[in-house]
Amino acid sequence: MTNKKSLIIGPRDLELLTHIDQHPFTAEQLLQISETFPQPFTHVRLLRRRLSQLRSEGLVKSFPYAVASNGGSPHYWKLTRDGWRFLNSKQTALPKRRYFESISQGHHFHTLSLAQLLTHLLIHAHRQGIAVRHFARENSLKLEAAPFTLFPDCAFQLVTPDGRAFNFVVELDNGTERVRSKLDVESIERKLRGYDAHQSQFEALDPERYLVLFVTTRSQQRLKHILDLAAMVMQNPQRTVFIGSDLKTVLESDPFRQPVFHDHRGLKRVLIPIFKDPLKEKKVSQRNTERSSEIVVA
Repeated sequence: MTNKKSLIIGPRDLELLTHIDQHPFTAEQLLQISETFPQPFTHVRLLRRRLSQLRSEGLVKSFPYAVASNGGSPHYWKLTRDGWRFLNSKQTALPKRRYFESISQGHHFHTLSLAQLLTHLLIHAHRQGIAVRHFARENSLKLEAAPFTLFPDCAFQLVTPDGRAFNFVVELDNGTERVRSKLDVESIERKLRGYDAHQSQFEALDPERYLVLFVTTRSQQRLKHILDLAAMVMQNPQRTVFIGSDLKTVLESDPFRQPVFHDHRGLKRVLIPIFKDPLKEKKVSQRNTERSSEIVVA
């Protein structure tokens, strides 16, 4: 009787496991994200086969979504306890049990929509040479500003090629929460007041500590209501804390190059200020100068 040969875990496997730790992505989404890997997958069939091998090693598992996509129900992937321990030190405490379990059906649309948003942002950030760092998965980051306690849908930092860093927390809105209600724990108004209060604690130290990115999945008009309400409840309306867009618009654009987001003043903006390569700008300037000289000489 021969012993089962252990699977060799390579750098590309670590990339897969890391992204599955960040969010329950589908195989198709992981294929798109693999564009950011040093060695991307060339076909979803190859990626599925590798996921199957990682599952056989007890590192990952999959669950079906209760939503139809292209005629079938996609599966999302999660780490097992062994998979999580493989990525983390022994001293790090395990996440709560629900991290490893299937997602409740009522949360499927939210999870899938957030996965679509993250996939799109990761790909376009990579294409612009922007690094995504300090990613905090859903409900893993706790922000407190009495009497508010907030758990963003995710958080991350974007770092441009010239070293500038921009911090974001994400609130994906499916239109299920009441917009206006100070008392309702799940209301948008309470979230707006909470984030604004949390930002106000650090305004003197860092007036641009982070931005709250609101993305609505069902209505552009709802986004307008949210941003209008933000302008009403903010302690300092001159400060920018909230920006937003609807998911469809974001997915149909390059959010790093196209101004698809709005702030509470109604001003359009890209996700972060556009990075301009000094060397490229210098070459363009030189070419323009040369062309101008040629015209003068002619």
